Amino acid sequence: MITRLTRYALAYPLWFYAAAGLGWSYGLTAVYQAAHRSGRAPAASGLAVTAATIAVTLLLFRAVDDVRDLDYDRVQNPRRPLVTGAVRVRDLLLLFFLGMVVLLLFNAPRGVPAAGYGAVCGYVCLIVFLDWRWKWPSADRLLLQLLVNVPLQTLICGYVYLGATHGYDTLPSGPDVAAALGFVLSLTHLEFARRLVRAPEPHTRTYVHALGVDGTVRATLACAFAAAGLELVATRPWSPGQAAGWLVLIALPVPVIAAVRFHRGAPRWSTGLAVLYLLLSFSSFAAIGLLNTL
Repeated sequence: MITRLTRYALAYPLWFYAAAGLGWSYGLTAVYQAAHRSGRAPAASGLAVTAATIAVTLLLFRAVDDVRDLDYDRVQNPRRPLVTGAVRVRDLLLLFFLGMVVLLLFNAPRGVPAAGYGAVCGYVCLIVFLDWRWKWPSADRLLLQLLVNVPLQTLICGYVYLGATHGYDTLPSGPDVAAALGFVLSLTHLEFARRLVRAPEPHTRTYVHALGVDGTVRATLACAFAAAGLELVATRPWSPGQAAGWLVLIALPVPVIAAVRFHRGAPRWSTGLAVLYLLLSFSSFAAIGLLNTL
């Protein structure tokens, strides 16, 4: 089974999960620090635990999605490891539940942040139970799925917040909420972008079926610009000594370029540019943290 799970993990871009873990951990922490006007560098050990936890958690989510989407993938993604038989359903279910337990134990010594991760696990288990018991929400109802996933991503942002501010005598403020929602919208931009096709097949899962091509383009761009606006609210770069916050705008030209290419006739929105936008966003957040600690 270990061999099968190893093959399964290697079938996916592990570098992206690692980058997402680092971006979510260090990047979002940097914005939280800027929101609190704190020049204190966060503990490297805590950031490493948060980054590793998020990266592995995302892979566990992938396993659950593969089990749920097996029938769809047999037609649309026949090379997925679960479809080819490289891994079994019971392997992925064991990976998910055992992985959650291990990550909870991994975080247990951290105290309050561990409770935050416990909330993430609880919400995920609720989603899994609803899907197993009532097949709700349907994987074909993408907008409803999105509404279910946004609270999950927000809870992960809350877990990062508890790690970033652990030991501070402070409660979440408006800028903290803006930072978290901006981060979630950056992820939502990728979600819309990677499914945006000009002429989808009837059974392809894309937001175009619900919003139309133009509506999906507007939603994709709106997420990117709204994310930047919220991060500006969090960092307030117009305040004295906070000019580093303007770096959140660095990633915005990327979705604009992608929109121009799509407008000129590209059959689908560039997934590569959507990923680049997210990585640049992560990098800009990290740069803000670095500059604020100098």
